[in-house]
Amino acid sequence: MKKLPNKMKTKVVLLSAALTAAAAVFKVTESMVGHHFYRLAIAREDSPRRKNLDPAVPKGRIDPLIQERINEQNAAKQHFLQACPPTDLFINSSDGLKLHACRFVPHPECHRWAVLLHGYMGDASNMFYYASVFADHQFNVLIPDLRGAGQSEGDYIGMGWHDRLDVVAWINRLVKWDPQARIVIFGISMGAATAMMTAGEKLPSHVACVVEDCGYTSVADEFAYELRNLFRLPAFPILRFADRVTRSRAGYGIFEASAIEQLKKSNVPILFIHGDKDTFVPTSMVHRVYEAAAGDKELLLVKNATHGASALVDPELYFSTLFRFIDKYIGC
Repeated sequence: MKKLPNKMKTKVVLLSAALTAAAAVFKVTESMVGHHFYRLAIAREDSPRRKNLDPAVPKGRIDPLIQERINEQNAAKQHFLQACPPTDLFINSSDGLKLHACRFVPHPECHRWAVLLHGYMGDASNMFYYASVFADHQFNVLIPDLRGAGQSEGDYIGMGWHDRLDVVAWINRLVKWDPQARIVIFGISMGAATAMMTAGEKLPSHVACVVEDCGYTSVADEFAYELRNLFRLPAFPILRFADRVTRSRAGYGIFEASAIEQLKKSNVPILFIHGDKDTFVPTSMVHRVYEAAAGDKELLLVKNATHGASALVDPELYFSTLFRFIDKYIGC
C-alpha cells in the first residue's frame, strides 16, 4: 500500500480538523437554538418575548361591542363564583406530578359533567366563565390546571400531549365520584388540541362527546406557523433542534404530538369550532382536523371571529350550536 505524500497528509489533517471544527460549531449552534426555542415556547418560566406567543394578549384596539360582551362575561363569572365557589382537587399523574383542578357542583342531583380545558399560558381560572354557562345548562364542571400551569406541577408546557393522559386520569377519577356521569370534554386553543388528543385515547363510555374551539393540527404545525408568522423564521432546522431539547427536557417530541393522528383513532362525536379570521391557529387547520376525525362530527365556522373569540363575536350562534350538539349525546 502506497504512503501518502507529506503534502497530501497535511491536507488530510487540515480537512479533518476543519470538519471536526465545523461539527463542533454545528453542535453548539444546535444546542443554543434548541434551548432558546425551548425557553421561549415550552419552559414554564416566562420568557420576556413569550407575550408574542400568547393569544390572550390583545394585539390592537378592542371593538366596543366586544368589550361590552367581555364585561358581561366577567360579571357572569363573578356572580357564578359567589354563588358556587370551587373546590380544589389534586391527583398524581402517571409520571409523579401533583395535578390540580377546580370542581364546581351546582347541581349535585345531576350527572351531567363538563371537563373544561384552558389554553396556552392560561390556567383553570380562564375557563370560569364557561363553567357558569355550563352550570346554567344543568352541568357540574371540572377544570384542570394543565401541567405546568396554575397549581399543577411541571416545569414545561405540555401543548396537549402529556396533558391528554392527565385528562384521562381526571375523567377516571370523576367517574369514581359519579358512576352515572355523562361527560363532555370542551377545550379552547391549546385546550382544544388537548381535547382532540384525548379523544384518541381509550376513554370510558361515560364520555359522550367532545367540543374543540380553535385547536391546532399538531404541535409541529403550530410552532412552524408561528415561526413564520411572528418571527419570519424557517421551521427547518429550528424545530429539529427544538425537538431534541424538548425530548430531553420535557420527555415528548414536537413531531409526535399530533391531534390529527389522535383523531384518526377516535370514535367519540366531536364538534369543531373555529373563527374564520383566526391568524394564531389558522382557520385552514380546522378543516384538516375535521377531515381526520373518524366518528360523528360537526363543523361551525364563525364569521369575523379571531382566535378564541367566536363566543364573543356571535354568542347566540356559538352557544346554541354548542348545546344543541351536546344535548344530542348527553341526556337531560
